[in-house]
Amino acid sequence: MEKIKILAPAKINLILEVTGKRSDGYHDICSLVEKVNLTDEIEILKHEKHSIQFAGPWVIPEENTVKKTIDKLSQLFPDRAERYPLKIVITKHIPPGSGLGGASSDAAAILTACNKLWQLGLGQNDLINIGSTIGSDVPLFLTEGPCIIEGRGEIVHPAGTFPSLTFHLFVPEFQVSTKLIYDNLPSRLLSDLTSAHLRIKIFVSLWKENNIKQMEKFLFNKLEEVTRRIYPEVDRAIECLGDWCGKRFILSGSGGGIYALGTMDRVLLDRKPEIIRHWRHYKLESYYTCLQKEEEQHGNY
Repeated sequence: MEKIKILAPAKINLILEVTGKRSDGYHDICSLVEKVNLTDEIEILKHEKHSIQFAGPWVIPEENTVKKTIDKLSQLFPDRAERYPLKIVITKHIPPGSGLGGASSDAAAILTACNKLWQLGLGQNDLINIGSTIGSDVPLFLTEGPCIIEGRGEIVHPAGTFPSLTFHLFVPEFQVSTKLIYDNLPSRLLSDLTSAHLRIKIFVSLWKENNIKQMEKFLFNKLEEVTRRIYPEVDRAIECLGDWCGKRFILSGSGGGIYALGTMDRVLLDRKPEIIRHWRHYKLESYYTCLQKEEEQHGNY
């Protein structure tokens, strides 16, 4: 096997509702999610034993979703795993603890790659069932395009085809704990599935029309209130960014990343407020639109 390279995209939650507390300790959610062209780069090649390496500015714990994926597949398919050990090198670009789903995306990419490399013959439902035991967001990254996710994330519905979106994302240097946020989510903030579906339906109709100004108004994250209370730096950044550029900024997921929808003035971006001067800034686009552009460009050569 030659060395193969794959990309694992980040995600942004356009609508994130929390609809209940489960008996297993997790929360039920209902979310409209888009994947974006901020990607981790993964290289896989033959090796004498399984090896996982991370490169990038962050320290990734030894117990991580990629290791969990390999361990799970080794348990399910011991002969294949023993016969074809892999060296996996992940160059991290998606900041951990940012609410962008980087760890789950890495796991989904490895799961998909091993299915092909080891010729496991797993179908989409098989992959999703395995992925859901690895991480709540893994099934999302096993499904192409914008998605609506429910349950704790394991129920995934493709949302359709929409115009490409542009985002400006800011991520702090510190990481936000997903567990801490959910543990401190008061029951008064829990919604119901009907309200969540209605909110998503309205947003989807605006997205189909590419009505960015109205879409900005309907961006929603139920976790934002508690995150801003626990992490005052995030609270101040959201307020400051809104005053700075006149756009609405919102929390990306269950992490510290905050984003605005649509383009921003380049001159304005050169004069960032002091509070976010050291935050990472990304200008992003819808992931699968970018892939299509690249495929069209290569096709013209």
